[in-house]
Amino acid sequence: MSRYLYIILIFFVGLGFLPVINGNNTIEANHLLDIEKLDQAIVHSQGQITEWSLYARENKKSFTNKGFAKYSTTMQETFSDFEWVTKKSAEEVMVVGQRQTSHGEETIKFQHTLTNKQSVSYIMYEMRGSQKALGEKTKHYIKTEIIPNMEIIFTNKPMIFSCIKGEFNDKLEKVLSNQAVELMSELDAKELESLKEEDFYSISAYSEQMSRTIPTKNDDMNIQLGLRKSGMGAKTTFVIGTPILIIEY
Repeated sequence: MSRYLYIILIFFVGLGFLPVINGNNTIEANHLLDIEKLDQAIVHSQGQITEWSLYARENKKSFTNKGFAKYSTTMQETFSDFEWVTKKSAEEVMVVGQRQTSHGEETIKFQHTLTNKQSVSYIMYEMRGSQKALGEKTKHYIKTEIIPNMEIIFTNKPMIFSCIKGEFNDKLEKVLSNQAVELMSELDAKELESLKEEDFYSISAYSEQMSRTIPTKNDDMNIQLGLRKSGMGAKTTFVIGTPILIIEY
């Protein structure tokens, strides 16, 4: 297990996995999205984006078996341009739809699980960017397609998790501390917790620029950043997410 994944898991355990997340949950297509703010900070810090993703999930306990089947059928008809696959077992039903566009791959997933005679359903929407930079066309696509799609798919307004992976050019010859400080400065972020080693940095922070926050024991937080340098003269890789990272690094 990587050091950063271990840190994230410890953080989740400390919070009770997914706590109540504060902030305005309204999805506004005409506002600057959190992932755009992260993108701007990376560009200003001379970083190169290699991958980005948006993820949203909702837990539903109110679906009956018939209710879930009806909802699933309606969504498949609504998003008929997705390729749909249904897997059934005695314990669960999983329906997955995928669509590839010039902007990346979109995945919609519905899961209905029977546990202790009670049904629990999960609704998930994810987009993984195939471009190395969040260009204007992709940002427009997110606001005019992805955001409206989420409003259709989710029964409540979802929390959107934004993540960007990338690297700093080895020619910059900056130590991890300088790169971390520069990124945090671009986001006006206050460091809350950190693990700092010669070749690895992990930082949890708070920035008023971000639209969501997670309450911790002492402070609200909404940014997690990891940086890693693999050797002398090697590029620094990074991953940054808001309000928390939900991927392995």
